[in-house]
Amino acid sequence: MESQRGRIERWVALALCAGVVAAAAVQQLAGQRPANARAFTPDWIPFAAAALAAAGIVPPTGRPLWPRLQRALHWSGLLLMLWATQGLLLDLLRLTSLMPSSPDWPGIATKTVALAALVVLAHLALAHPAVPVSRPAAWYGYAAAALALPYPTIRTIWALGGTVGLGRPGAGGEGWAPWLLAIPWLLAVVVSLLLVPTWRWIPRRLMLLAGWSQTAIVATIGPAAFWALVNALLQGDRLYLGDIALWVFVLFYGSWFLFAIAAGAATRSYQLRSADAAEARPGVSVAGAAR
Repeated sequence: MESQRGRIERWVALALCAGVVAAAAVQQLAGQRPANARAFTPDWIPFAAAALAAAGIVPPTGRPLWPRLQRALHWSGLLLMLWATQGLLLDLLRLTSLMPSSPDWPGIATKTVALAALVVLAHLALAHPAVPVSRPAAWYGYAAAALALPYPTIRTIWALGGTVGLGRPGAGGEGWAPWLLAIPWLLAVVVSLLLVPTWRWIPRRLMLLAGWSQTAIVATIGPAAFWALVNALLQGDRLYLGDIALWVFVLFYGSWFLFAIAAGAATRSYQLRSADAAEARPGVSVAGAAR
């Protein structure tokens, strides 16, 4: 039986989904908008995100397959809702003197409502799953680690003087200074691998903080960068070529996009497995730890 709090949260999520649709509709009807307004998110994404998310959180039926279908719809809507928030940080920076371009007010409204919906939908997915999760897989951490490796690997080759993917030596940056950008990704590799086991000597809350933090950070970058590349290619824009091969950008942005998904799955898997391990130890109580 669903609690009163859970029902209220579902109605809040449905209201926010309706708000996303309304804001996106107003955005489509808006007149002149900045040239960068559609750089990160296609116009149809907010509508699809709201529709899938709403279908995934409607009151469950007695049909046997519906809970699993509902879960798939919920997570699909959640991922698209994340996409609908892409570029919000840059939009907010345009409200200041840090970026000279004019702000996209309709886009800011849509992305803000989408962000609120994303938070509620994520909490529903994690705290009130449509179907019980059994034996969560641990291999997601290995997948996340593998997806974090392309950027530091290529950066290291360039720093050592290699020209893989470069039209001319030094096109990727001179010396070791640009290589410093690879350090966060090396840390992401370490964190992802640490999410595979459930060692007791690593504080559980510290691992969850690290896992969810890296997921959230890359989730605000990966989908936006990948779509910006795809959008530029569809429009015949050669900006992304220059002295660096196209496949390099595809590799970087594609791995970032997939890493956000794998890192989230790895962190959630660790969250469930570490909670089960703690409950199995005598005298240890982690009530609600899997949430």
